[in-house]
Amino acid sequence: MKDERKEISRRDVLIGAGKVAAGAAIVSVGVASFVSNGKASGTTVYPYKKLDIDEVARIAHETYFTKFCAETTLTGLFKPLTVSVGGPYTSFPLNSVFWAHGGLMGWGTACGTLIGAGMAVGLITAGDSTKVTTPGGRAPVAVGEAIINDVIAFYANENLPQYKPAAGQAKYEVKNQSVSDTPICHISVGKWMEKEDVKFFGIERKERCARLSADIAMYTAKLLNEWADGTYKPRNEPLANALDNQITSQGNCGDCHGDNIPTAKGA
Repeated sequence: MKDERKEISRRDVLIGAGKVAAGAAIVSVGVASFVSNGKASGTTVYPYKKLDIDEVARIAHETYFTKFCAETTLTGLFKPLTVSVGGPYTSFPLNSVFWAHGGLMGWGTACGTLIGAGMAVGLITAGDSTKVTTPGGRAPVAVGEAIINDVIAFYANENLPQYKPAAGQAKYEVKNQSVSDTPICHISVGKWMEKEDVKFFGIERKERCARLSADIAMYTAKLLNEWADGTYKPRNEPLANALDNQITSQGNCGDCHGDNIPTAKGA
Protein backbone atom coordinates (compact mmCIF):
# COMPACT_ATOMS: atom_id res chain seq x y z
CA MET A 1 0.00 0.00 0.00
CA LYS A 2 1.30 3.43 -0.87
CA ASP A 3 2.24 5.68 2.01
CA GLU A 4 -0.25 8.53 1.68
CA ARG A 5 2.13 10.82 3.57
CA LYS A 6 4.57 10.66 0.66
CA GLU A 7 2.19 11.55 -2.11
CA ILE A 8 -0.59 13.93 -2.94
CA SER A 9 -3.82 12.26 -1.92
CA ARG A 10 -6.35 12.40 -4.72
CA ARG A 11 -9.07 12.43 -2.08
CA ASP A 12 -7.53 15.42 -0.32
CA VAL A 13 -7.44 17.38 -3.55
CA LEU A 14 -11.07 16.56 -4.26
CA ILE A 15 -12.26 17.72 -0.85
CA GLY A 16 -10.27 20.89 -1.17
CA ALA A 17 -7.94 20.11 1.72
CA GLY A 18 -4.92 20.70 -0.46
CA LYS A 19 -2.63 18.36 1.50
CA VAL A 20 0.84 18.13 -0.01
CA ALA A 21 3.34 15.46 0.99
CA ALA A 22 6.58 16.41 2.69
CA GLY A 23 9.17 17.40 0.15
CA ALA A 24 6.73 17.50 -2.73
CA ALA A 25 6.60 20.67 -4.78
CA ILE A 26 3.37 21.76 -6.39
CA VAL A 27 2.30 24.85 -8.20
CA SER A 28 -0.59 26.24 -6.19
CA VAL A 29 -2.30 27.58 -9.27
CA GLY A 30 -2.41 24.06 -10.67
CA VAL A 31 -4.09 22.72 -7.55
CA ALA A 32 -6.56 25.60 -7.49
CA SER A 33 -7.57 24.96 -11.06
CA PHE A 34 -8.05 21.26 -10.33
CA VAL A 35 -10.43 21.83 -7.43
CA SER A 36 -12.19 24.73 -9.11
CA ASN A 37 -15.40 24.64 -11.11
CA GLY A 38 -13.45 23.62 -14.18
CA LYS A 39 -12.89 20.21 -15.68
CA ALA A 40 -10.52 17.41 -14.72
CA SER A 41 -10.08 14.75 -17.36
CA GLY A 42 -13.33 15.89 -18.94
CA THR A 43 -15.29 15.56 -15.69
CA THR A 44 -16.61 18.44 -13.58
CA VAL A 45 -15.03 18.25 -10.14
CA TYR A 46 -17.39 18.43 -7.16
CA PRO A 47 -15.15 19.47 -4.25
CA TYR A 48 -16.36 18.26 -0.88
CA LYS A 49 -16.31 19.86 2.55
CA LYS A 50 -17.49 17.88 5.52
CA LEU A 51 -21.17 18.28 6.22
CA ASP A 52 -23.03 18.99 9.45
CA ILE A 53 -25.13 15.83 9.66
CA ASP A 54 -27.88 17.45 11.72
CA GLU A 55 -28.23 20.24 9.16
CA VAL A 56 -28.43 17.70 6.35
CA ALA A 57 -31.24 15.87 8.13
CA ARG A 58 -33.20 19.03 8.92
CA ILE A 59 -33.07 20.21 5.31
CA ALA A 60 -34.08 16.80 3.97
CA HIS A 61 -37.03 16.44 6.33
CA GLU A 62 -38.47 19.87 5.61
CA THR A 63 -37.90 19.57 1.84
CA TYR A 64 -39.74 16.27 1.45
CA PHE A 65 -43.27 17.68 1.56
CA THR A 66 -42.77 19.58 -1.70
CA LYS A 67 -39.98 17.67 -3.44
CA PHE A 68 -40.49 14.03 -2.36
CA CYS A 69 -37.77 11.45 -1.76
CA ALA A 70 -35.09 11.66 -4.47
CA GLU A 71 -34.76 15.43 -4.86
CA THR A 72 -35.16 15.78 -1.09
CA THR A 73 -32.19 13.54 -0.28
CA LEU A 74 -30.01 15.24 -2.87
CA THR A 75 -31.07 18.67 -1.58
CA GLY A 76 -30.15 17.72 1.98
CA LEU A 77 -26.63 16.89 0.81
CA PHE A 78 -26.06 19.58 -1.81
CA LYS A 79 -27.75 22.65 -0.31
CA PRO A 80 -25.17 23.08 2.49
CA LEU A 81 -22.38 22.63 -0.09
CA THR A 82 -23.72 25.56 -2.11
CA VAL A 83 -22.74 27.67 0.91
CA SER A 84 -19.48 26.01 1.96
CA VAL A 85 -18.14 25.29 -1.54
CA GLY A 86 -20.21 27.26 -4.06
CA GLY A 87 -19.93 26.10 -7.66
CA PRO A 88 -20.63 23.69 -9.20
CA TYR A 89 -23.24 22.97 -6.51
CA THR A 90 -24.89 26.36 -6.96
CA SER A 91 -25.73 25.57 -10.58
CA PHE A 92 -26.66 21.90 -10.18
CA PRO A 93 -30.30 21.27 -11.19
CA LEU A 94 -31.63 19.48 -8.12
CA ASN A 95 -34.97 18.90 -9.82
CA SER A 96 -33.24 16.70 -12.39
CA VAL A 97 -33.86 13.74 -10.04
CA PHE A 98 -37.44 14.64 -9.10
CA TRP A 99 -38.67 11.92 -11.47
CA ALA A 100 -37.33 9.22 -9.12
CA HIS A 101 -40.03 9.84 -6.50
CA GLY A 102 -42.29 6.96 -5.56
CA GLY A 103 -39.79 4.33 -6.65
CA LEU A 104 -39.20 5.93 -10.08
CA MET A 105 -42.25 7.89 -11.20
CA GLY A 106 -44.51 5.96 -8.86
CA TRP A 107 -43.51 2.53 -10.17
CA GLY A 108 -42.55 1.44 -6.65
CA THR A 109 -39.14 0.09 -7.62
CA ALA A 110 -35.85 1.39 -6.14
CA CYS A 111 -36.53 3.97 -3.42
CA GLY A 112 -35.87 7.50 -4.64
CA THR A 113 -33.79 8.31 -1.55
CA LEU A 114 -31.16 5.93 -2.88
CA ILE A 115 -31.22 7.59 -6.29
CA GLY A 116 -30.59 10.98 -4.70
CA ALA A 117 -27.89 9.63 -2.40
CA GLY A 118 -26.25 7.70 -5.23
CA MET A 119 -26.19 10.79 -7.44
CA ALA A 120 -24.45 12.79 -4.71
CA VAL A 121 -21.86 10.12 -3.93
CA GLY A 122 -21.21 9.44 -7.60
CA LEU A 123 -20.52 13.10 -8.40
CA ILE A 124 -18.44 13.80 -5.30
CA THR A 125 -16.24 10.70 -5.52
CA ALA A 126 -16.02 10.54 -9.32
CA GLY A 127 -12.36 11.57 -9.37
CA ASP A 128 -11.26 9.17 -6.63
CA SER A 129 -9.96 5.97 -8.23
CA THR A 130 -9.14 4.38 -4.87
CA LYS A 131 -10.13 0.72 -4.56
CA VAL A 132 -11.24 -0.61 -1.17
CA THR A 133 -11.60 -4.14 0.14
CA THR A 134 -15.00 -5.14 1.48
CA PRO A 135 -15.38 -7.19 4.69
CA GLY A 136 -15.54 -10.55 2.91
CA GLY A 137 -12.24 -9.94 1.14
CA ARG A 138 -13.60 -10.17 -2.39
CA ALA A 139 -12.04 -8.20 -5.23
CA PRO A 140 -11.64 -4.51 -4.29
CA VAL A 141 -14.29 -2.08 -5.51
CA ALA A 142 -14.22 1.65 -6.20
CA VAL A 143 -14.61 3.62 -3.01
CA GLY A 144 -17.66 5.50 -4.32
CA GLU A 145 -19.43 2.25 -5.13
CA ALA A 146 -18.59 0.88 -1.68
CA ILE A 147 -20.15 3.94 -0.06
CA ILE A 148 -23.32 3.62 -2.12
CA ASN A 149 -23.48 -0.09 -1.33
CA ASP A 150 -23.29 0.71 2.39
CA VAL A 151 -26.09 3.26 2.06
CA ILE A 152 -28.29 0.69 0.32
CA ALA A 153 -27.51 -1.89 3.02
CA PHE A 154 -28.38 0.65 5.72
CA TYR A 155 -31.71 1.32 4.03
CA ALA A 156 -32.50 -2.39 3.76
CA ASN A 157 -31.24 -3.67 7.10
CA GLU A 158 -32.01 -0.98 9.68
CA ASN A 159 -35.15 -0.24 11.64
CA LEU A 160 -36.37 2.95 9.99
CA PRO A 161 -37.26 5.76 10.25
CA GLN A 162 -34.88 6.83 13.00
CA TYR A 163 -34.78 10.60 12.53
CA LYS A 164 -36.86 12.67 14.94
CA PRO A 165 -37.48 16.28 13.87
CA ALA A 166 -37.29 19.18 16.28
CA ALA A 167 -40.35 20.09 18.32
CA GLY A 168 -43.07 21.51 16.13
CA GLN A 169 -41.53 20.28 12.87
CA ALA A 170 -43.26 16.89 12.64
CA LYS A 171 -46.57 16.68 10.81
CA TYR A 172 -47.35 13.37 12.51
CA GLU A 173 -45.80 11.44 15.39
CA VAL A 174 -44.52 8.20 13.88
CA LYS A 175 -45.03 5.29 16.25
CA ASN A 176 -43.33 2.40 14.47
CA GLN A 177 -40.16 1.45 12.66
CA SER A 178 -39.73 -1.37 10.18
CA VAL A 179 -36.97 -3.29 8.43
CA SER A 180 -37.55 -3.39 4.68
CA ASP A 181 -34.97 -6.11 3.85
CA THR A 182 -34.88 -4.57 0.38
CA PRO A 183 -34.27 -1.25 -1.39
CA ILE A 184 -37.62 -1.64 -3.15
CA CYS A 185 -39.98 1.26 -2.45
CA HIS A 186 -43.35 -0.43 -2.27
CA ILE A 187 -42.14 -3.22 0.02
CA SER A 188 -40.39 -0.77 2.32
CA VAL A 189 -43.41 1.52 2.52
CA GLY A 190 -45.89 -1.35 2.69
CA LYS A 191 -44.21 -3.07 5.63
CA TRP A 192 -44.19 0.16 7.59
CA MET A 193 -47.81 1.00 6.70
CA GLU A 194 -48.91 -2.40 7.94
CA LYS A 195 -47.18 -1.87 11.30
CA GLU A 196 -48.45 1.69 11.63
CA ASP A 197 -51.93 0.71 10.35
CA VAL A 198 -52.21 3.72 8.03
CA LYS A 199 -53.02 4.37 4.38
CA PHE A 200 -50.64 5.47 1.65
CA PHE A 201 -52.03 8.91 0.80
CA GLY A 202 -52.26 10.19 4.38
CA ILE A 203 -49.93 12.60 6.16
CA GLU A 204 -48.77 9.70 8.32
CA ARG A 205 -47.01 7.97 5.44
CA LYS A 206 -45.63 11.27 4.16
CA GLU A 207 -44.08 12.02 7.54
CA ARG A 208 -42.54 8.56 7.57
CA CYS A 209 -40.97 9.06 4.16
CA ALA A 210 -39.77 12.55 5.15
CA ARG A 211 -37.97 11.05 8.13
CA LEU A 212 -36.62 8.21 6.04
CA SER A 213 -35.25 10.74 3.54
CA ALA A 214 -33.49 12.46 6.43
CA ASP A 215 -32.08 9.11 7.59
CA ILE A 216 -30.59 8.31 4.19
CA ALA A 217 -29.20 11.82 3.68
CA MET A 218 -27.64 11.72 7.18
CA TYR A 219 -26.05 8.32 6.69
CA THR A 220 -24.70 9.29 3.29
CA ALA A 221 -23.18 12.46 4.80
CA LYS A 222 -21.65 10.39 7.61
CA LEU A 223 -19.88 8.09 5.14
CA LEU A 224 -18.76 10.98 2.94
CA ASN A 225 -17.32 12.72 6.00
CA GLU A 226 -15.35 9.57 6.78
CA TRP A 227 -14.16 9.48 3.17
CA ALA A 228 -13.03 13.09 3.48
CA ASP A 229 -11.10 12.23 6.64
CA GLY A 230 -9.53 9.17 5.02
CA THR A 231 -11.10 6.87 7.63
CA TYR A 232 -13.89 5.29 5.58
CA LYS A 233 -14.00 1.49 5.58
CA PRO A 234 -16.74 -0.53 3.86
CA ARG A 235 -19.29 -2.13 6.18
CA ASN A 236 -20.96 -4.50 3.73
CA GLU A 237 -20.23 -6.90 0.93
CA PRO A 238 -21.76 -6.08 -2.44
CA LEU A 239 -24.40 -8.64 -3.40
CA ALA A 240 -22.95 -11.54 -5.36
CA ASN A 241 -26.29 -13.07 -6.23
CA ALA A 242 -25.62 -12.65 -9.93
CA LEU A 243 -23.11 -15.47 -9.52
CA ASP A 244 -25.29 -17.52 -7.19
CA ASN A 245 -28.56 -17.10 -9.08
CA GLN A 246 -27.25 -16.38 -12.58
CA ILE A 247 -29.09 -13.06 -12.54
CA THR A 248 -28.83 -9.83 -10.55
CA SER A 249 -31.16 -10.39 -7.61
CA GLN A 250 -31.88 -10.10 -3.92
CA GLY A 251 -32.37 -12.88 -1.41
CA ASN A 252 -35.99 -12.17 -0.57
CA CYS A 253 -37.73 -13.00 -3.83
CA GLY A 254 -40.74 -14.49 -2.06
CA ASP A 255 -41.80 -11.08 -0.75
CA CYS A 256 -43.13 -10.25 -4.21
CA HIS A 257 -43.01 -13.30 -6.41
CA GLY A 258 -44.38 -15.97 -4.08
CA ASP A 259 -44.02 -19.25 -5.93
CA ASN A 260 -43.62 -17.49 -9.28
CA ILE A 261 -39.93 -16.67 -8.99
CA PRO A 262 -38.41 -16.32 -12.49
CA THR A 263 -35.71 -18.79 -13.38
CA ALA A 264 -32.48 -17.76 -15.05
CA LYS A 265 -30.66 -19.72 -17.74
CA GLY A 266 -27.20 -18.56 -16.70
CA ALA A 267 -24.27 -17.59 -18.85
